[in-house]
Amino acid sequence: MSRMKSLQRLEWEIRPVEKFPEPEFSDLQRQVFAEVQRESAELDAMLRCEAAQEAQGAPDVPLAAHSPMFRLGAYIGNDLVGWSNGWMERGKVFYMANSGVVAAHRRKGLYTALLSAVREHALSQGVVTLRSQHSVLNNAVIIAKLRFGFHVSGLSQSAQMGTLVELSCHLSELRHAMYRDRAIPFVGRAS
Repeated sequence: MSRMKSLQRLEWEIRPVEKFPEPEFSDLQRQVFAEVQRESAELDAMLRCEAAQEAQGAPDVPLAAHSPMFRLGAYIGNDLVGWSNGWMERGKVFYMANSGVVAAHRRKGLYTALLSAVREHALSQGVVTLRSQHSVLNNAVIIAKLRFGFHVSGLSQSAQMGTLVELSCHLSELRHAMYRDRAIPFVGRAS
């Protein structure tokens, strides 16, 4: 059994990429998130309108300024079967904006390998916390991240995705302990 798992893990390669090919990547995202992202004509119209305003440089719509995007692709041969991308935020936080694995390659350790690669990159950049947001319907990813060491750190609402759960992973035991002490009320502690 353990030999079989190690063979499954050898079939993919995770590597940084400059950008993902389009429109293939957008199609892949739609496929992976089909169950949790409710697309609608209203959402499509809003996104097209915002893109048009951004292209015109409309003064009343401030353009978002992010640090450079960091992308990791998981490949089997030349086929992109998983990815993770994100950027640095203030306070030495790395925001994991978007990750996914195609259905045929789930439950084989690939998502955990992507999380490990993101964690290693973040540590090499001096990051102290990883942060992400997920549809509350995306149980597989939420459970995988909780097992990896993430904790629920908030809830928010999104017009596109509905209710989102925020997850955080503190990369040092000291920060993790401080988070635990401050985030969890003084309930059930021995006197």
